[in-house]
Amino acid sequence: MGLVLKYVVRTPAGAFQYRRRVPKEVANVILKLEFKQLLGETERSALAAWPRYNAQVEREIADAQRSLTRAAGSGITTDREAYLAAMERVAALEAAATSADALDVAADSMMDRYRRDPETGDPVGANPIDTHTINLLRNRAGTYPAPEVTLEDAKRLYIAEKSKEAGWADDTRASGRVDRVIGMVAEALGRNPVVAGLTRDDARKVRDHMLARLKVNGEKIAAASVARELNDIKAVVSFAKKEMGLLGTFQNPFNDLSVGNGDQFMSDAEKRLPLPPDILKDVRSRVVAHSNPELALIWQILEGTGCRLAEIAGLRVQDIVLDGQLGAAFPHVKVMWHEDRRVKTRASLRHVPLVGAALDAARSALKLPREAHMVFQAYGRQRGSDTASAALMKHVRRVTQNRKHVVHSLRHNMKDNLDLAEVGALDRNLIMGWSLGGVGDRVYGGDTRALRVTTRAMKRAMGIPLTDADRGGADTHGDRH
Repeated sequence: MGLVLKYVVRTPAGAFQYRRRVPKEVANVILKLEFKQLLGETERSALAAWPRYNAQVEREIADAQRSLTRAAGSGITTDREAYLAAMERVAALEAAATSADALDVAADSMMDRYRRDPETGDPVGANPIDTHTINLLRNRAGTYPAPEVTLEDAKRLYIAEKSKEAGWADDTRASGRVDRVIGMVAEALGRNPVVAGLTRDDARKVRDHMLARLKVNGEKIAAASVARELNDIKAVVSFAKKEMGLLGTFQNPFNDLSVGNGDQFMSDAEKRLPLPPDILKDVRSRVVAHSNPELALIWQILEGTGCRLAEIAGLRVQDIVLDGQLGAAFPHVKVMWHEDRRVKTRASLRHVPLVGAALDAARSALKLPREAHMVFQAYGRQRGSDTASAALMKHVRRVTQNRKHVVHSLRHNMKDNLDLAEVGALDRNLIMGWSLGGVGDRVYGGDTRALRVTTRAMKRAMGIPLTDADRGGADTHGDRH
């Protein structure tokens, strides 16, 4: 009985040859009709060569199947994405081709799968990747132009690149926001615009479309919100100019685009107000009486530190330093960057004194039952501060309907307290996490002295008597700057 191996036939000369048709599902990727390879003149040589060549064929088929799966799952929907996928395919074909004629044969083989336009000779009904692949193979002299960059192309690459950054990788809202605002551009213009063709008229039309929107309560979208959305569009267009080969003469039409209303220039102080004493007292009482223990303690620490909600909700156990601990001559919270909570700016990285009710609340917080390292287990997670904010705002709204009274108002209360106590700008900025202009360490020489100074400032602001430890050490700058 002769040698029997799958896909092996005898040639007229008696040699053993491997012949296997390319599966239909990968015929658009493997541009040949069959795999063909001479295995040897004898049964012994064919038996030795078959496993290696058959494995090579299986790998090539598997690679082609994976490339089709990637293309299907990658959401290729724009002409430029199809062009780039075709470029990759052509590069692989060129690497495997033994001659220019082989590439011509590959193009003809792909063309044969489609009906041809009698006038242009182009394939009819071909998918975009195949169309670009055929045209690239037929125009290898570089005469086949790449599709122009559209705003959708720019958005996709912008999100892909930004998602590699630490801040974006954990924030699904960021990519969703960019996707939404770029969608509004298409709504306003009635098309997916070519970036290089965007004009100032287009930009104004987009702005006016955004300003004309209504919220669910029937009110118009605030100009400040539109200004933020236009900043996202401006960032995507500027990214396209830098990263996608637009001409240097192209000017971003969204630069310096007025929203036509001064609301976007309002300061935080104008948008939010500190809580008046009677309202602050009533909200505090309500939160303590009707909230869960974690939420009540968060409110008390916010009120006594002026920190941002995310900074407190994201505290780890090691971020609260109390009396008797190493380096705890002055109790404080450490606002640090960590995997469960990002901070707003470099200046936000700081040590904030704990005094009075905030110190008592921090002590109580450390006694809460927990299974991990987060102080507030219910809120020390991704977007946990949003949950805490929503819960606290329900209590605020039971006491006041003033839209400028919000949880963040506690930060404005602290700023006012510091100002009324005549705390200097540097000490105030150290406490609040605002820019220091690079002078903090040069003035105070390190964390311990800075904590002594800021603890004194915080106690004065909160009307708490100073201790001997607070008074220790000369303060040559202190509160006179």
